[in-house]
Amino acid sequence: MTDENRSSGGESERSKPGQGFPQDRERDLQLWSAQKWSAVTPPMRPSPQELAVYEKNLLWVNLADGATALILGATPELRSLALKHGLRTTGCDFDANFWQAMTLLRTAEGPEEFLHADWLDLPEDRRYDAILGDCSLNMLTPERVAPFVQKIHGLLHKDGISIQRIQTANKNLIMDDLAQAVRSYRENNPGISLNLYLIFLAQSLRNLYHPEMTHRQFYESIVFRYLTPEEIEGLRPFLIDRKMAYPRPQDMTDLLEQFFKIVRVEKSSGPGLWDTAAVYVLKNK
Repeated sequence: MTDENRSSGGESERSKPGQGFPQDRERDLQLWSAQKWSAVTPPMRPSPQELAVYEKNLLWVNLADGATALILGATPELRSLALKHGLRTTGCDFDANFWQAMTLLRTAEGPEEFLHADWLDLPEDRRYDAILGDCSLNMLTPERVAPFVQKIHGLLHKDGISIQRIQTANKNLIMDDLAQAVRSYRENNPGISLNLYLIFLAQSLRNLYHPEMTHRQFYESIVFRYLTPEEIEGLRPFLIDRKMAYPRPQDMTDLLEQFFKIVRVEKSSGPGLWDTAAVYVLKNK
């Protein structure tokens, strides 16, 4: 999953990543970004189990030779998967330098077209056989989610497939779960950072109970009361002044069914997920 801060803005254009930087500095920045992102673990990026779901469903649809794929964002795992299966791959991301940096983390080689664009600005005069995204809908502010779902519908061939990992606000979560989560993290060492352990829980709770707050406001007003000063300082660099969309599961289903047939939903599991994540397999109506 890419950084939520990179989900909006930018003119739609084919772009040469790194324009404006001296070549050596551009390469240094890309290497630094790749090294930093390579240390990020699930659930912020897709797990091997989730990638197996993507691959199984790509194989299930039996795309023809020369089929096209659109990758929403720079996720190297999804780009590698499309290239592995011989898809003519196009990626779209707001941040051209981050896209190029993630190229260094691909595990499959092949040509890719890059579109430097806001996803909602993508032209619908070309359609794709497969559209893949990792929590792309959750990177948007709530008012942009419905237009984005309609955009994916317009970009997908009639017989195409869209596979999306989506976070929803688990309606069974309550505010007291925060204290229990922090206690569990300290006692049981789940093997991921505190930020990654709490992020999907906090975003679900914010959307369920305090949708008026930004990410930063929710952490500073509520989450921080359960943390030590050292833990707070460790999380501060990750706070952003935005409201990411984590719809309730039924609201997400209702929205998707306006445009797609939901073929299957496969729940994700693992530390830091809190029963919020699933891989949705969608066919155009």
